[in-house]
Amino acid sequence: MSKRGSLISVLVMAVLLTACAGRGQSAGALVQEIREDLENAQRIILDARVTADYGDRVYNFTIRYTGDADFGEIAILAPEQIAGVTAEVTIDGMAIVFDGVRLETGPLTSSGLSPAMALPLLISEWHGGRVTFAGFERYGALNTISIETAVDDSVTQRTWFDRRTLLPIRSEISDDGVMVILCLFDNVVIE
Repeated sequence: MSKRGSLISVLVMAVLLTACAGRGQSAGALVQEIREDLENAQRIILDARVTADYGDRVYNFTIRYTGDADFGEIAILAPEQIAGVTAEVTIDGMAIVFDGVRLETGPLTSSGLSPAMALPLLISEWHGGRVTFAGFERYGALNTISIETAVDDSVTQRTWFDRRTLLPIRSEISDDGVMVILCLFDNVVIE
């Protein structure tokens, strides 16, 4: 190969590698930036279409989290039968108390995770979970950074963040390798 051909090959590789880094940063640097954004956020709003798969039955909810990285409120927006139910949550303690209402869907994981706890769990993991994977992937037409954390010995979560905005697009929570909760995000504000 000629010197010119070698130079062109090197330049093409450099362009491809730069494109893979999206914002010009490594996956690890973007994980840190997402964590810093959450740490500094005065307001977090997440609307999520949540699918809870129990294997023999599937429930669909729309849930809104409003708060910050430490404390907030969960509001159930759908289904209509339970819309309007709210609960105050602390992210670290994962304690959810609904005002006089008990939603019995049952735990989805061996550690007792329920659909209502999904958003607080995700915020906690995005903020400080033990990262087991971070890499760049395409999600539909979007360039994303995919981050997986180990919640405990059997539960993991994986979230795809838009590489341009660093806002979550989709999360999957799995128990022993089986996806039990899917969250698709709309109306996300982290500021």
